[in-house]
Amino acid sequence: MVLLEEQRKVPVAAAQDAQALIEQARRRARRRRLRGAVAVAVVLLVTGAVLLTGAGGGSGTVAETSTQPFVNIQAFSHEGDLAFISRERLWVLDGATGTLTPVTSPTQQPSDPEFSPNGRWLSYGVAASAAAGSSQRWLARADGTSPRRIGSGFDTSSWLPDGRLLVGGRLWRVAPSGALTPAGSTPGELVAPVPGEQRYVFFSSTLRVTAPKPSTGVARIEVSDSLSGKRTTWYRTRVSYSPRSGRQGPSLFFATALPKSEGILIGSSPFCCDVSDGIDLYLIKAAGTPPQNLGLTVGDTVSLGANGTFAFTRGGNRYAWVTKAVVTCSAATGRCTRVSTTAGTLSLDPAFSPNGRALAFVEAASMKAGTIGLPRVQRWYRTRSLWILHRGASAPTKITNTVGAAAPVWSADDRSVLYAADDALWLLPTSSGKPIRIASPLFTANVWPSFYGEIGWSGQFAWSATARS
Repeated sequence: MVLLEEQRKVPVAAAQDAQALIEQARRRARRRRLRGAVAVAVVLLVTGAVLLTGAGGGSGTVAETSTQPFVNIQAFSHEGDLAFISRERLWVLDGATGTLTPVTSPTQQPSDPEFSPNGRWLSYGVAASAAAGSSQRWLARADGTSPRRIGSGFDTSSWLPDGRLLVGGRLWRVAPSGALTPAGSTPGELVAPVPGEQRYVFFSSTLRVTAPKPSTGVARIEVSDSLSGKRTTWYRTRVSYSPRSGRQGPSLFFATALPKSEGILIGSSPFCCDVSDGIDLYLIKAAGTPPQNLGLTVGDTVSLGANGTFAFTRGGNRYAWVTKAVVTCSAATGRCTRVSTTAGTLSLDPAFSPNGRALAFVEAASMKAGTIGLPRVQRWYRTRSLWILHRGASAPTKITNTVGAAAPVWSADDRSVLYAADDALWLLPTSSGKPIRIASPLFTANVWPSFYGEIGWSGQFAWSATARS
């Protein structure tokens, strides 16, 4: 069975659109500014941290200024660590000590914060300056202190399940003291680690193109229990190249392996580069079984539940307000069920709770394609709201006072939900509680970086409710 149709050549503009979409799905972040009112806060000059004293924008808050974000420290007490980008800087709010720490300097442009699995470290990207023209990867303690550069010229870094840090193909082990020790390099075929497990997915191809000569090869999707151990082939297919038809065969944009060997999800496309209007999501239930097409998704929207369940936003079209629908699926049966929504609406941004007993998602108005300027995007966001579907319930529950909701994330104990709305981060302490504004702003005033309504909220923050070990 051939996973993909023939790949087609696309115009440069379409490829650029595709690249923008992929960047939205993977990283979703850039620098921001916003004007604010002057307020009072206590600054610890030694550490650069703001300590809660009851001053500023009210009891338990730090007020917004032209250089400092609004933060509700009291409401985030004992909720873990929150890293977020505001005022063109990366900040960390430590819920245990009640401190707000600026991690980056005003001359740096931060992006994509990510906490380590053990909750001790924070990695992030930095564009040193417009003149520098290169990206850097940095590492800090989870409370935002002791930042230092660990690499340059790389777009991303990622944490492996065992706590090693992958930066540009090189692996690092971080000691409790913060010392970095080289831990080898990763195979170029690595696609993704399995969440919470010591398993890895690889994609490889023997095709070697030497234009204008025709050539053939074999592409494989493989799984291994280690980066260098024996691999099991889950799927293989023929790939080829000819001057007349170009390259034919699979192009893999992302992969997600389900825990406990319950299957692999593959994001691929019948078109080489133009994935702006959707990527085919395939399920491979077991090694050697044929891929099952589950439908189109725009970007990597998969959220993993429990016992082989997962959810994703099904529906193509680059416009965020066209055709989208959250579906829940079973790896065992390969069947997907659309989540119930109000007439005239669509759904997106699925997020399973860690125990898989609840699914948070966003419902919004379904509109026609058309203008994509910021005024229309903002009007559409005012139709968005947060909903939660509990296991065993016949219908989801709307969470009141969540206008504009996007990018929901659950706490480790399944009790709280953090989400973006109205250019701020909000905490829903329980599914029946009242949302509380935690931090704002995230972006420059009235300048949300939007790709056909897709906005990179998730790349602006990271939440770690894990006890530091």
